[in-house]
Amino acid sequence: AKEQELNTGNIDCIWNGFTMTPEREEALSFTKPYLDNAQVVIVRNDAGIASLADLAGKKIGLQAGSSAADAVEANPEFKATLAEVVEFKDNLTALMDLEIGGVDGVVMDMVVGNYSIMTTGKNFVVLSESLSSEKYGIGFRKADVKLRDEVQKILEEMAADGTVAAISAKWFGSDISVIGKN
Repeated sequence: AKEQELNTGNIDCIWNGFTMTPEREEALSFTKPYLDNAQVVIVRNDAGIASLADLAGKKIGLQAGSSAADAVEANPEFKATLAEVVEFKDNLTALMDLEIGGVDGVVMDMVVGNYSIMTTGKNFVVLSESLSSEKYGIGFRKADVKLRDEVQKILEEMAADGTVAAISAKWFGSDISVIGKN
């Protein structure tokens, strides 16, 4: 739906944790990546789960149609060890199910997961192993190169003057951006 909103002109860019994929890069014009991300598994801190292997025979949740779902599908050996994969309409619902013990882990974006743990104080932990790595970028219509380039220029200026680092530290506890660092 995001890409349809962009293509119909209802919005001018997509900038909400938008994963850069080869398919999207063919259809859209992207800035350089602004965040490195990964698909990780969040578990309850007291669950005794410390690795992906510890999830064998367990039930995991994820947001339907997400990069998390793609990451699980792209790891058939991991998926085959699981008892069940439960799809939820959103990450919040999946995390609520994790909290009450309905699932043993939730696959989601590392950035979103860490932010959720930091802001909610829930007794969750992110496993150190990831299922896949990815980059976040800002997507524009293919023809909107001038707008893309102007946004990129401003991002780089904000990174150079410390604004990006300050914003990142405020929301994520440290500077997790990669603008001007690649």
